[in-house]
Parts: sequence; C-alpha cells; structure tokens
Amino acid sequence: MKKMKKMKKLTSISMILLSSTMFFYSCNNTNSTKKTAKVTNSGKIMVENGKGVKDTINFKCTGCEENIKNIELFNKVINEANLLTKNTLKYPLSFVPKSVDLTVIKEDSLYYFENNKKIENVILVIAKYVYIAKNAYGNELEGDAIISFYIKDDKVTNLANEIKLENLSFDDKYINRSLYGYGKISKYIEFTPTKDKSIIVKSSLSCVDEGSSFQITLENDEEIDLKSWNDFNCDGTSYFRWFNKSQIDKLKASKIKYLYIYSIGESVMVSVTKNESDYFQQLIDLYK
Repeated sequence: MKKMKKMKKLTSISMILLSSTMFFYSCNNTNSTKKTAKVTNSGKIMVENGKGVKDTINFKCTGCEENIKNIELFNKVINEANLLTKNTLKYPLSFVPKSVDLTVIKEDSLYYFENNKKIENVILVIAKYVYIAKNAYGNELEGDAIISFYIKDDKVTNLANEIKLENLSFDDKYINRSLYGYGKISKYIEFTPTKDKSIIVKSSLSCVDEGSSFQITLENDEEIDLKSWNDFNCDGTSYFRWFNKSQIDKLKASKIKYLYIYSIGESVMVSVTKNESDYFQQLIDLYK
C-alpha cells in the first residue's frame, strides 16, 4: 500500500516536471519564432476587420524588406494602415479588408519647418487598401483608400504638419502646390492660384453661387475678403480675381491662421497647418 502511494507521488511529480518543461519549451519556441521571423515583400497577414475579428488577407510591398528592420515594426506599419483606413469610412464597423499594397520609402532629405533641422531615421509608408464597406446609403460596396504616414525611430509619428514643404514655384499654368485646409466631418478648402493671377477655390460646399465669400484670416487677426465671379454650380468650385495692393501688403505681413468660404446658406471654415502658414507670403514673392 505504501509502495503504491509512493509510486503515485512520483508519477505526480513527473507530470509536473514534464508540464513545466513543455511550458518553457513553448515559450522559448515562440520567442525564437518572433526573433527569426523575416520581413518579406509579399505574403499573407492577419488584420482586424471593423468588428475586431481577425481576417487573413494578401499583401504586396515595395521596400519592406529593404527598409523595415524587424517583424515588430512591420506589424506596427500594418496596424496603422489598417486603423487609418477604417477611420476614413462613414461606417467603420462594416470594414472588411481584402488586400493591401504598401510602398515603404526611406526619407533622407526631410527638414523641420520651424528650425530647418534635418529629420533623421524616417520612413514614409504609403498604403493602398482594398476593402468592402457600407456607403452613405448603407449598401456594401468594394472600395479602396490610399493613406500615408511616417515612421520615425521605429514609431508611428505625426510629422506631416511639421515637415518643411517644397518652396512655391511656377509649374506650367499653375503653382507647384495648392493650399489645403481640413475641418471636421470631411470639410475642406483647396486654394489654387494660377500663373495669370486667377484664383480657384474648391470646397466641400454642395453648391456655390456668384458672389460667394472667401475669407483669409491671418495670425495677426487681419482679414482679407474676396467675392467670386463665377456662375452657380454644384461641384463646389468658386473663381476669384487677384488680390489688390492693400490685401497684398497684409498677406506679406503675417502668416495664415484660417480659411473660410460661404455660399447659399452653407459655410466651411478650416485651419491651416503650421508648415503651410507661410503659403501666401511665398506666393506674393513669386510675382515680384
């Protein structure tokens, strides 16, 4: 009887030791897999859909193997692309990912707008997501979204508003870059000057009429008002004549704070990012 009890005790101890050995092997094996996993330029990945359930999708990438050091950073890139895409949708819970194409670029010539200091160790990620989601009418349709973001020192970083942009210059009939301002719930204003001193303003207004008001508010609280001359249209595009001398003097004296447009009972007001706040000062210099 004592012998049987002793054998049972030994058996129990053996099972505990075996379980412990298997546990440590499992942990070490998992860690080993993480360490040895390699970043590739194509394959399958698991991402969350709008309901938080994991889906397996195909991905392709230009520059992942070359510019992403490890699988942990790659996972950060995938998760950020997934999150930003969902956040662009009217009904993010309906998001069903289908595939994603990535482009990863090492940036070697970025500078801060404020101090012109070079920004080191940065990669730009551009992602094109194909998905199925509900539209404004509640119908499920296939769509795609192109989003971009920066990774600095292996962390997702909001650099877009801090980077020094390309200086304004003439590009055929237009200037090389327009001025954009974004507000809440898909509100936006796009200001595009032309080489012959015409002004085109596109916005999220549903319709615009002749006499639409466009206002520029500067950091010194001066305001500049323009009136459109175009006919009524429902593509949100208004046309304005160039600034007069008094307005030009104001634009040269201060950076921009807000853009505002009003027409037919609707209005949009947007703030201007820090790295575009000198847009009109550069613009006026082009016409000297």
